[in-house]
Amino acid sequence: MGVLRVAAVQLRVSRDRASNLRRAAELIDAAAADGAQFVALPECFTGKYGVDLFHGHREALAANADAEAASGSAVLAAAAKRHGVVATGGVIEEHAGKLYNTMPVYGPDGALVAAYRKVHLSRVLGITSESDVLEVGDEATAFESGGVRVGMACCFDLRFPEWLRRHGPRGAAPADVVCAPSAFLDVTGRDHWDLLLRRTALDGQAFVVGPNVAYDPEDAVPLHGRSAVVSPWGDVLAQCGADADDLAVADVRTDRVAEVRAKLPLADWAE
Repeated sequence: MGVLRVAAVQLRVSRDRASNLRRAAELIDAAAADGAQFVALPECFTGKYGVDLFHGHREALAANADAEAASGSAVLAAAAKRHGVVATGGVIEEHAGKLYNTMPVYGPDGALVAAYRKVHLSRVLGITSESDVLEVGDEATAFESGGVRVGMACCFDLRFPEWLRRHGPRGAAPADVVCAPSAFLDVTGRDHWDLLLRRTALDGQAFVVGPNVAYDPEDAVPLHGRSAVVSPWGDVLAQCGADADDLAVADVRTDRVAEVRAKLPLADWAE
């Protein structure tokens, strides 16, 4: 049986990059102090979310904890090594002259162990159109953390259950956890955020870790906050409020995943 204490970090992202990076590091410190072994920050946590702002947030991914500390990925790498945890979160990656919405994952030694590039770029109510400036990722990403298999997703991916099923019981290598760093809009999140997290947990019969950017009423298009951890049975185990830096912390247990999949053996059904 694998047990992994996870933390969904909620950050009220400002226009002050240095403040965002400092508070992100402090929140990882707090999560580690609470026993978290896997810590996930939101999508685009280094600066305000917006298609017209992404170029200003671009960075090369840090390879390890020795990188310059002025980037989001370097903060993740340094914090992972400092506490001996696994850390991830969303940054705007620049690679070969192209921009990607990327979730790098750093292991307990601070080294890059995986990187997920968002597959489904957001296009919502004419408000966001990420594909105008970002490239589409083309690979699913999963990794092991403390004997627990984690599959990565990001925000708008939550609306594509046929894609997410690769992390579920009928996938080639089912995950115990789906981690989905997000910058989920408040205008849709009021009706959809909790529902999508719980639907993803139920469909995948897996825990879901959903870190989201906090609500800021001064934003032209506010984000939703309410970061959460959900069980394979669809129970919300921990959840933040809307509008502040915070943590949602809970324990992931592989025996609970196995129990749910045994009660409802979805993998036994043919296509």
